[in-house]
Amino acid sequence: MNDPSSSYHHGDLANALLEAGRALLATGGLEALSLRAVTRRAGVSATAAVPHYGGLAGLRAALAAQGYRELALALGKASTAHEAGMAYIRFAIANPNLFQLMFRRTLLLESSEVLQSASQAAFEALRGLAQGLDPATGGIEGGAARMAGLWGRVHGLAMLAIDGMLSPMIAAEGFDNVEGFLAKALDSGGRNSAD
Repeated sequence: MNDPSSSYHHGDLANALLEAGRALLATGGLEALSLRAVTRRAGVSATAAVPHYGGLAGLRAALAAQGYRELALALGKASTAHEAGMAYIRFAIANPNLFQLMFRRTLLLESSEVLQSASQAAFEALRGLAQGLDPATGGIEGGAARMAGLWGRVHGLAMLAIDGMLSPMIAAEGFDNVEGFLAKALDSGGRNSAD
């Protein structure tokens, strides 16, 4: 392990802590994410994260914000509601532990401006899932209830995929991969005829 007294000279400590946290989250899940483990992995003293993130909830909020920014970028590349739904699900499957952290609000520092800004950006990108903006109001046709229904469907499929709950169905339907099954599930779960 690095000498803690020299580790402050390695460059951007805040990003080094995020990288260490992301690696721990990816390999060990939420249970592996502690300030002590993150600082140990970054090669700094146990208190080094406090000036940057305040505590574990602040570090988790910064990691979740990173995830929301990445999700917003993925959603922003979609040109249809179906593509946006698949981008959402792909992000979740590629980053299962980060995805779960992003939606465990009780673990995050809710007052984090970085988290609020990033989650708002992802929410705005998510509006594409609802398709069809109402030209009169600039809002979503069918309002918030339609948005919630579509988001719930996509989020639910993502969580089922992450938890491995779809494996028996995928096998029974004869799909070679999860993505093909999820694309069909997304198509058959209530897309409107305009899609």
